[in-house]
Amino acid sequence: MSSIRKRNGKYQAQVRINGASVTRSFRTKSEASSWSRQQEARLETRKASGYKPSSFAEILQRYLKDVTPLKRNTSFEPGVIRMFLKEAWAHKPIDQISVSEIAAYRDKRLETIKPSSLHRQFCILKHACTIAEREWEWMSPSHVFNRVSIKRQPAQAIKRVSDQDIERLLRASKDSRNDLIGCAIILAVETGLRRSELLSLEWDDVDLQEGFISLSQTKSGYPRQIPITRRAMAVMSALRARNDASEGRLLPMTANALKHGFQRLRKRAGLEHIRFHDLRHEAVSRLFEKGLTPPEVASVSGHRTLSQLMRYSHADLNAVADKMKKADKAQPLQLGPMCLE
Repeated sequence: MSSIRKRNGKYQAQVRINGASVTRSFRTKSEASSWSRQQEARLETRKASGYKPSSFAEILQRYLKDVTPLKRNTSFEPGVIRMFLKEAWAHKPIDQISVSEIAAYRDKRLETIKPSSLHRQFCILKHACTIAEREWEWMSPSHVFNRVSIKRQPAQAIKRVSDQDIERLLRASKDSRNDLIGCAIILAVETGLRRSELLSLEWDDVDLQEGFISLSQTKSGYPRQIPITRRAMAVMSALRARNDASEGRLLPMTANALKHGFQRLRKRAGLEHIRFHDLRHEAVSRLFEKGLTPPEVASVSGHRTLSQLMRYSHADLNAVADKMKKADKAQPLQLGPMCLE
């Protein structure tokens, strides 16, 4: 732990961890606080540990072997870790990896990928360090990665997916080689399911008689039930009748098939700005417009916090403007002292 006290006109910072301590004086409190954080990270790394790996690559290799296979979605992580293993800094002794080196790697990567993508990749590095320290009792360069920040791009305004947009997508889907993509579009808007949830949905999860979808495998880890709308019911009934299905998946196709098929489809429709995930955004916004409360919407969408949920909710500005105009007209116009008088 660290402590800062003012002494003889200066700020004295002291950091103690497991009996080891360092002390230094600074002119300002902010300098003392910054130094304290750096020293805490350094002393954490030097703590008595059961094992010091020969390089960070050794941590990544064990993480890839022991931790990654236990995760629900393992399609993304192995490729990212193998990419890291190709870097020279990954094969250095962990106490020789510098912040400036990782910052230079960050800047180089940002020339080709978005900050949000690199942030997700760095989360893997940080989690590998956390597992190594807490569960394996290995030393790790966690303090290095924690000091390298990735500035996230400001959130951009989300454009709603209108009924006209959806109709254009569905018309374009008729020319797709995969005729299930049109069904996937409708179900995504009507249920708010994530792409992975939609593709893993099985007939055993669907009760057409009672009108509910029961999800047990979700991103958040919490099961939930989703009411089936009339349009979703019509699509599901048609799928069952066509395939005479009683088991297996509703949409038997791979994530890549849906991803690339939707990309080609939206290009034909002239709607290349729309991502498949935007259909989930639209579904959540429409749930609010139907009058559901935030807890009710969250029970359908699967969001665990209000802040997560509100990132997916975007009101129709035209509808908001109409409501404001109606409310404005209902009130008598009473002007007080005019600002230009």
